[in-house]
Amino acid sequence: MIDRTVTGHEIILSPHDTIQSRTDIRGVITFANPTMIRISGFSKDALIGSPHSILRHPDMPRGVFYAMWQIIQGGDEFFGFVNNRAKNGDNYWVFTRVAPRKDASGEITGYSSVRMMPKREAVKEWSKVYADIVAVEQAQPRDRQVAAGFDAIQKYLKKRGAKSLTDLVMQYV
Repeated sequence: MIDRTVTGHEIILSPHDTIQSRTDIRGVITFANPTMIRISGFSKDALIGSPHSILRHPDMPRGVFYAMWQIIQGGDEFFGFVNNRAKNGDNYWVFTRVAPRKDASGEITGYSSVRMMPKREAVKEWSKVYADIVAVEQAQPRDRQVAAGFDAIQKYLKKRGAKSLTDLVMQYV
């Protein structure tokens, strides 16, 4: 089981930090750039072969990752704000783009992710949005949490008048 202890200390990326990784079709890390290794605090050996969820912060709604998987498995790019957990329990917010990698025949062979420093106003708003969604998820039995979180995201998008998560997220970029 992955340690989910948190310190409450936030690592703020610099504008020059670009975190890059690749995974197989199951989300297992196959490549991590030096910036990912440095910021996450995990060694290259600890990252390669581990599920990308090794970085999942417990304050991130499960429904967000469900939405991401629906988008990327459908062959589209996902854009979002993610609060990651470093090995020591610190957290770091990123603006992320996850895209499918395809072979010559168009079949998805894995995923690439590029993450960078988000605007602070986005972190402020999405921290609150995610806290609300996590509360919705935690009010449900575990087997209903993902669906409840996904439904909460859809309601939030409708409230904001956004057609999709990408449309809303891109307003902050």
